[in-house]
Amino acid sequence: MVLKNLERGLRAKFDELNPRKRWMLDRLIGLNKLLTRGRPRVKLSRRLLPQVHKAFGGELRALIVGGAFTDPSTLQFFYDLGIPVTCGYGLTEACTAVTLNDLKPFRADTVGKPLPGSEVRVLNPDSDGIGEVAVRSRAVMSHYLADPEQTAQTIVEGWLLTGDQGRFEEHGHLQLFGRKKNMIVTEGGKNIYPEDVEAVFDGLPVKEFCVFAANYLWPQKTLGNEMLALVVRLDQGQQFDDRLREEMVARNRRLADFKRVGGYLVWEKDFPRTASLKIKRGELAAEIGAEAARQSVVAI
Repeated sequence: MVLKNLERGLRAKFDELNPRKRWMLDRLIGLNKLLTRGRPRVKLSRRLLPQVHKAFGGELRALIVGGAFTDPSTLQFFYDLGIPVTCGYGLTEACTAVTLNDLKPFRADTVGKPLPGSEVRVLNPDSDGIGEVAVRSRAVMSHYLADPEQTAQTIVEGWLLTGDQGRFEEHGHLQLFGRKKNMIVTEGGKNIYPEDVEAVFDGLPVKEFCVFAANYLWPQKTLGNEMLALVVRLDQGQQFDDRLREEMVARNRRLADFKRVGGYLVWEKDFPRTASLKIKRGELAAEIGAEAARQSVVAI
């Protein structure tokens, strides 16, 4: 959330520039992208884009993020400005950090490589190489307190079953695709991860949004097993107008056919969140399922 707010502020400043200065800025960003394609060169970036770097104090070398999903476009935005953001992945059960992006090379769509002392496997990968991420290291907890049943389900032969779905790409970087428990399986056997779909809608001009399978929200309804619903919460005083709908439709078209959202629902309440501000999907789904009627979903 901090990164997204910084990105919005920078983009707003860029939009205020007159056409000549904006053209020059875009050329300098393009040159920086070209010269840092293989690795970060922060000192060079500071010379090419001094005003941007001065806004961060002039000495910032890198940012490290973790704890919540970070949109790849945001990571790429900062890297193109010469401000590398290294994205990490970890779990409380593994004493936090398991992987970290080492920027060799920079990959905005990954959470990096396993840290020294951590072993990471992808269990039972499907045809796309995606399976459950498992971790083994001395940092993994021994057990859950007074809960042997959950411990036995979570730690198998020394491996921590994370519940996250992922795969390794060619450079050994781990890519994540969402939580195993959130995965939606279509009638055609395709796996859909709500987080993957939500990434395409990131930046949608609404307060917050979330993607669900419609038959998860209303198990007794007949909306179709493969229909996805986009639940949106508008900002105070905001109206759902044609411009917002067109933006939603345009983003939806970027998705593969089987991942596309079939309808949307405008929700009038703030989404329930954890202390770390993650959406409580199960709780939100229960609220929607109990209060919202099927007819409230509008086809896209």
